Amino acid sequence: MTLFDDYCLDRPAEPVQVFEVGQDATLLTGSYQQSDLRTLEDTASFLENSQNKPYKCRLVSICQKNSWQKLQITKPMLDLLVAGHGIGPSFWAVPSCFYRRSDDLEGVFCLPFTESCSGSITEISYTLRYPEYKPQENKWVIRQSGIYHRYDKTSSHSLFVLFNPTPRSKAHLQAENSLRDLRPEVESDPFWLHRVLFSEYFPAWRKYIAVHEQRFLPLAGSTIATFISGPLSLGYDSLSTLTALQTRFLEVPAILASATDILDELCAVVSSGSVPSRNNAGVQFFKNQRRECIANSHNASHLQERTQIVSKLLADTLLFRNQVLAKEQNSNMLQLNKSAVFITTLTLVYLPSSFLATVFGMNFFDMDQANNRIVGTPMIWIFFVSSIALTAFTFLLYYWLLRRDGPAFRALVPRIQIRPAWNFEQVRRRITGGANASIELQSPA
Repeated sequence: MTLFDDYCLDRPAEPVQVFEVGQDATLLTGSYQQSDLRTLEDTASFLENSQNKPYKCRLVSICQKNSWQKLQITKPMLDLLVAGHGIGPSFWAVPSCFYRRSDDLEGVFCLPFTESCSGSITEISYTLRYPEYKPQENKWVIRQSGIYHRYDKTSSHSLFVLFNPTPRSKAHLQAENSLRDLRPEVESDPFWLHRVLFSEYFPAWRKYIAVHEQRFLPLAGSTIATFISGPLSLGYDSLSTLTALQTRFLEVPAILASATDILDELCAVVSSGSVPSRNNAGVQFFKNQRRECIANSHNASHLQERTQIVSKLLADTLLFRNQVLAKEQNSNMLQLNKSAVFITTLTLVYLPSSFLATVFGMNFFDMDQANNRIVGTPMIWIFFVSSIALTAFTFLLYYWLLRRDGPAFRALVPRIQIRPAWNFEQVRRRITGGANASIELQSPA
């Protein structure tokens, strides 16, 4: 079994929920029904009881425990639902996008808009990616939802299969309320659930981009105001942050491009009349959503280019700063070399006289006042033997250290303590106690 085929659990913890409205929602009271399917027996019993009960609209909601887990349904249950509703083979591409992940695999992949027609039956399927704020962890994540829509033009029946990244997601709750309240769009517009998906999830794109822009602007301002010769408030950690932001901005246009294509296809299907729709506002809604996708995509592309420019500027600044420091160190080394040459020259000048003064200052020589001459002791050989032995020992020790250059000389190297460079973000976190300054912008409405 391949990775894309492993999308069902053996023992799901969440039920598959089915919501439906009767054939004539305007005349029949109490036509709304809800069913929870937890086992294969529940699924078989539901399909058997619903055979003689025609429906106007039926929604099958399947969820994941979280975005990186499998669907909360068993493979026999899903096969039975597909066979019981006469769903076509194009359906299987949608659940294949909800397999278990251990990494952010296929982070920008969206299943393209797929349409298949067979007689009076029209089937539509696709997946969407969108940002969602997690208040528990105070961060934004990219989630995925999928939809399958089967419409029968003869009986005006609509069957929806909604794949949610979490239990009781926003689209799930909104769709449940629309069916329970028997809202007019359920009766008049077969595409009402498509509108729910875009209206619930896609307004968050603007806030998502703004939150990351809020992280980017202080870094950009500090980088531009930094001088090479002055102290740097930014370092390599800031460069890593800019690279991460550049990746975030880069993935937005790719995801929104897929959403734009889906909106184009939805407008084309509704306008062509292949699926009758008496609600012209739906076409305008899809067009407006398409315009918003393009605007957000342009905004993200602009920020991605700005982030790339600032990242290059910061990298060049750090490189030039290192070159300046290297030049200063070279200047210091040249000055030290000049001092060493001068000291060596003085040593060579004064060494002979110092040596002679040391030798004649020893007790090996004495002044014979009576005869006015210098008298030397016959034990002077001790000095020369000791000097030769000490010189030989010194050269042997130096040769031994050269043959063992590793640990011996490393132990003599002075230790240099590098103090960490504080950047703007670290100072802000220390002052504010780790509070997120953008929490008002990130908090959901």
